[in-house]
Amino acid sequence: MKSKEATYSLARQVFVLFLISLVGNFLPAHSAEAQGSESCLPDLGLIAECDLGRLLMSDIQSVGSHNSYKLAIPEAELELIRQFNPRSAITLDYSHIGLREQLELGLRQLELDILYDPEGGRYATPLLPKLTADDGQINFDSSELLEPGFKVLHAQDLDVRSSCATWVKCLTQIRDWSDANPTHIPLLIMFNAKEGGSSYPGTIDALRFTPQAYDQLEAEILSVFPITRIITPDEVRRGRATLREAVLEMGWPSLDESFGRVFFALDEGKEKVELYLGGNDSAQGKLIFPNSVSETAEHAAYFTLNSPVRDQVRIKEAVSAGFIVRTRADANTLEARENNTEPRDAAFRSGAQYISTDYYVPREEFSDYSVRLPGGYAARCTPVKRSLGGSQCLELSRD
Repeated sequence: MKSKEATYSLARQVFVLFLISLVGNFLPAHSAEAQGSESCLPDLGLIAECDLGRLLMSDIQSVGSHNSYKLAIPEAELELIRQFNPRSAITLDYSHIGLREQLELGLRQLELDILYDPEGGRYATPLLPKLTADDGQINFDSSELLEPGFKVLHAQDLDVRSSCATWVKCLTQIRDWSDANPTHIPLLIMFNAKEGGSSYPGTIDALRFTPQAYDQLEAEILSVFPITRIITPDEVRRGRATLREAVLEMGWPSLDESFGRVFFALDEGKEKVELYLGGNDSAQGKLIFPNSVSETAEHAAYFTLNSPVRDQVRIKEAVSAGFIVRTRADANTLEARENNTEPRDAAFRSGAQYISTDYYVPREEFSDYSVRLPGGYAARCTPVKRSLGGSQCLELSRD
């Protein structure tokens, strides 16, 4: 019987041959608005000669979701938030379909909020569901929150409903979809390490992350994904002294090497990044790419730059240098309410490889605002070329 890794390798090889022979049938109609003037469109005469081993995983652009696990806050609970802070009620009024359904739609970046819960049960009796209980019946299922392990939710006590309430459950759903779709382009799984509390009275604090917590987090990752399915900092470094040096000189792994795999990013600032690295500035032996604190940091490889209008030049320069960037097309529900496409269009033009949104499907009560690649495809070539050259560009289908 073939091993699972051999099966994935064979599937990738078959897919490469299939893509080379039939890629012309996959080319979508493109709007100038989404592409911008710098788009790297395929040269149809070169497609058959394209060496996919030279196309890097950083040469593509995909759409993802923000707080991908989040379910809607019931109206009675949202009203309590509205009474305390009307603006918060507006910004929290969004939700998502399940992770599998998002992946089926073509999203290739998911974001999770992780809370440390080593003993279990810390977040199992949230405040707002208790305050809005109907005749003592609390409208909240806490069963998944009772066991020890990392939990996935937006804000303890306040915004607590998730399509997958634990880190392991969310990862298992992603892995199962990946198992069934072994030729997908690399999935970015990014997360926030949530700590602290809220000004809302009666709420508890989320526990602080410690070095031991990050070790446990990595152990939970490996309980779901075999290491061969994870693109790690060590793989990208390829023997160089630092991640930054490897990315600038050699780039990320080829797309051919990356089909059917995932990579993780810690979406946090300098303090939490340094705690995770523990003095290991280039992330040797780590599973997770930390958000780069600067373009000169030894661990520089992945950046979260969430303001595509303000940071347009910085994002383009980072992508051109070979870094991977995640940005946002919208935030706090405002773009959808106002049908404001400026940040979305700036995000596409910037070349950022992963563009996050809450509106891959329009919320019609707001507007017809949505964020998808032309033709609904899972990926296309980023409009910004790497400065090193050497990577040819072709359009990709729903992989």
